[in-house]
Amino acid sequence: MSLLDVDRINTFYGDSHILFDVSLEVRENEVVALLGRNGAGKSTLLKTIAGALSPKSGSIVFGGVPIDRMPAHQIARLGLQLVPEERRVFGGITVHENLQLAAMTAKKPLSFSEIYRTFPRLDERRNNKGKALSGGEQQMVAIARAMIRDAQLILLDEPFEGLAPLIVRDLMNVCQDLAKQGRTIVVVEQNVTAALNMADRCYLLNTGHIVFGGTSAELQQRPEIMNRYLGAAA
Repeated sequence: MSLLDVDRINTFYGDSHILFDVSLEVRENEVVALLGRNGAGKSTLLKTIAGALSPKSGSIVFGGVPIDRMPAHQIARLGLQLVPEERRVFGGITVHENLQLAAMTAKKPLSFSEIYRTFPRLDERRNNKGKALSGGEQQMVAIARAMIRDAQLILLDEPFEGLAPLIVRDLMNVCQDLAKQGRTIVVVEQNVTAALNMADRCYLLNTGHIVFGGTSAELQQRPEIMNRYLGAAA
């Protein structure tokens, strides 16, 4: 069943046309990867879906509700959460306080025990301030804040950037487990191998256009497309 339908959206930064008639579908309980070189429009697409940017034309429907003209905070209340590349963990307060802040504005927040079962490392570090955390731990907090708000759809922007391979593996497992538990994930990631290993389906963007859509296995069987649009990243 389709959870998110993006239909021919065009998004601009000022006078610069960034996304050109982009269409995609995200089904319930799957992991979808958005791939492409730097500047392809991947992060712009996530921000447009989440309401941080408004498309000039086209439509976005989430859970049967049109959201393309809806403010970001209202979209978040519907159950769609963007985890930005910058993570935006509050450095001056503890891990637990970061989670408490996220839970305060949720209609039906998940229990802290459920969050700490998913991220045992955060349980160990719950009283440590955000600025004392490693990059991987900060990424865990960023994802956990989306989880605690009981998000149906979580948009992850470059979640593995700069992280050690073992941390990447653990976060990949968390994302796959979330999908099994009823969440849906859309991930933008430069680590093509990691993205394809965790994703059911993927879309490939090039200069603001969708140039491929299909399963991860189908893309891996098309080395000419991967070499052309991903180059050394593949």
